[in-house]
Amino acid sequence: MTLHELVLPAISRWLGLLALATLIGGLVVDLLVVPRGVAALAGARESLRRWTTAAVVVLILTWATDAIARARIMSGGDLGQAMAALPLVLTRTHFGAIWIARAVALALLLIVSASRAAAARALGLALSLGVALTSSLTGHAADFGDLSPSVLIDWLHGVAATTWTGGLFALVLTMGRARDAWPSELGRVAARRFSRLAGYCVVLVLTSGIYNAWVEVPSFAALWTTTYGGALAIKIALALAIVAIGAVNRYRVLPRLGAKGAGVTLSRLVAREALIAIVVFGCTAVLAESTPKRHESHMSHIGARLY
Repeated sequence: MTLHELVLPAISRWLGLLALATLIGGLVVDLLVVPRGVAALAGARESLRRWTTAAVVVLILTWATDAIARARIMSGGDLGQAMAALPLVLTRTHFGAIWIARAVALALLLIVSASRAAAARALGLALSLGVALTSSLTGHAADFGDLSPSVLIDWLHGVAATTWTGGLFALVLTMGRARDAWPSELGRVAARRFSRLAGYCVVLVLTSGIYNAWVEVPSFAALWTTTYGGALAIKIALALAIVAIGAVNRYRVLPRLGAKGAGVTLSRLVAREALIAIVVFGCTAVLAESTPKRHESHMSHIGARLY
């Protein structure tokens, strides 16, 4: 794969991952983190609803670009050949079946995102988890089979990662931008709830990530001799940096929350975590568009699936 063929699909994938994280993280923060029944937080909830709706729109756009990119790979031709092959890819391939299901889920998400009801938000979260599953079912993990442990673990990894980092995005977009509008006690409650949730997600991300690395990278040498391995090494380093900042937040800043300056420090550290997470998703996009060493023989036969 040339640099041109890697960069454009990776950018589309990166935008889709950011949108999925914003969607899942925003819904989780809305349902599980922000205290309910508080009139003072109505503005924060409305902001989350707008951002999650925008995320669904971005996911719909990247659905189309990802489908064209996959058709181009399967057809082995240029953009014109990819567009000609797209109907066949969507109706005659495993990817197409999963991608049509993803389109249905996204359409339903766009409908329910207009509602402010908690039940609709919960339905939206369930649909967004289904969208995350379609990514696992069309990614490297699915090469071992749709019902393989690799798909389940990859999905759990994705859900935990998007809940954690998407939650950071949601906090930046609500508490960070309108910190003074939050009653101090409610801010402490929300911060502690998210910290606890993030801790569970970190454990799941690390354990599932170790498994995924073991499956996809056959040797340590692949970490610096392949595009996939290099992106994975950078992703791991950045993820550990987020964990380190999160640990500072949890064990040093949260216990002092309410003291002078602690809220500002928390907001700044959360914003830094969110910025690093954006770069991490860039690495994840490169991983998705690169071929792991273990899959090279599979990729040599991918065109045969179309015909």
